[in-house]
Amino acid sequence: MKKKNLLRCLEAVLFCAALSVVLWALSGLMERKASRNQFGPFLEHPQQYDVLFFGDSRFVNCLFPMELWEDYGIAGYNLSCYGNTMPVSYWSMMNALDYASPRVAVLAVNGVRKDIKVTGSSSDLHTAMDFWPLSRTKVRAIMDLTDDPHARDDDGNRYTDMRWEYCFTLGKYHDRWNKLTPNDFTGRPNVQKGADMMVGVAPTEEYEIIDDDLYADELGVGYSYLRRTIEECQRRGIGVLLVHLPYPASENAQMNANTVGSIAEEYGVDYIDFVRLDSVVDYAVDCYDQQAHLNPSGGLKVTDYIGAYLAEHFQLEDHRGEADYANWQKDEQAYAAYKRNVILGQDKLPELLLMLHDDSVSASIAIRAQAGLYWDDQTLTLLHNMARTHVLEENAYSAWSNSMFPLEGLDEAVWADEAYFLGLDRANGSVREYVGDEAEARAEEVFGGWEDGKEICILVTDPATGERLAERQF
Repeated sequence: MKKKNLLRCLEAVLFCAALSVVLWALSGLMERKASRNQFGPFLEHPQQYDVLFFGDSRFVNCLFPMELWEDYGIAGYNLSCYGNTMPVSYWSMMNALDYASPRVAVLAVNGVRKDIKVTGSSSDLHTAMDFWPLSRTKVRAIMDLTDDPHARDDDGNRYTDMRWEYCFTLGKYHDRWNKLTPNDFTGRPNVQKGADMMVGVAPTEEYEIIDDDLYADELGVGYSYLRRTIEECQRRGIGVLLVHLPYPASENAQMNANTVGSIAEEYGVDYIDFVRLDSVVDYAVDCYDQQAHLNPSGGLKVTDYIGAYLAEHFQLEDHRGEADYANWQKDEQAYAAYKRNVILGQDKLPELLLMLHDDSVSASIAIRAQAGLYWDDQTLTLLHNMARTHVLEENAYSAWSNSMFPLEGLDEAVWADEAYFLGLDRANGSVREYVGDEAEARAEEVFGGWEDGKEICILVTDPATGERLAERQF
């Protein structure tokens, strides 16, 4: 009898184990992959990251960790997420610290004035939380973020009633059978270390910088979680950098940013207010939507500024060439291939020009005499933008560029209404300009002239080999 009971117990244990494995596999298959694709690679080598970045969509779109690696050898991961609030960023950090031991945490504070723990998008919270393995920290995060009995998502569902689906995602995604794609089986991991380039050019509103001694009252959960984040980092010996990302901020938003500055001073942590550094980005060409989320051109400028700041103020190691970081070489190749595909995939003039503000490609550009685009301010600014260089000048108003309009030959061609040719050789950092007959000759040599009805020819080449990668006429 005892032997029979033992066998039954063993069968029950094996059945439960097998059921757990099946449910785990089903959960992974059925789960919406946005979270795992964007953040899953972080869990592969979490102890490699010296810097972690936390924030909302603005940070997702403008902080490119692979650029920091290529330029400074800084190993970082962007754990920002669309729709994040300060409480969600705090709990993202707490989950990350179960696996990683960063030297610096960089926190975007644009949403500090929000007095909510979660937004109306329950999917955004899933994206921020789904990829984390179930743990005590994850359960604490979900219980805290969904503790308001009045908080509802955009469909009217109470967050308190949805807690279980954030812990056990199969309950949320069990009916996705008819939505499965090949990517659900193979995955499409993010090669940008959590970032997300968004290509587009949109004009934004202007704004005026207010005095830095005008403050907002420190109200709401955003401020309390900002303090909790700083205090947790200081308790663990982690450096803190707060950043107020660039956008045309209202007076009230700037007052909140000034309040953040006073908090940073109180705790003795670093703070960069990009809104006050109003020339770090060019709002005429560096935003992809009217809400001033940055496109890759603006993102490169912010990333480079932060990279130079981190290298100077936190003395981070340059890990390039180290044997323990050999996997980053493969990551770098995947990122370079991804970015090149994005650049070469642009078939509209504004988007292609903004993507050519990038050292990974060289370009030759020819503009026909009396071209109508000479009267288009956005196109002219995008052309100048390609040749702008990044210079870290802390607290200076022209911190990102040594010249607002570096192409003198372009200005000459516009005023004379003559042909123009530009050669950007990124291999040696040279910029060559030709105007008039010389430009006509160069255009004929490189492009065979302009097609009928076309005003501008663009050739994209590989800086290392000179290989012609793409040619467009508009």
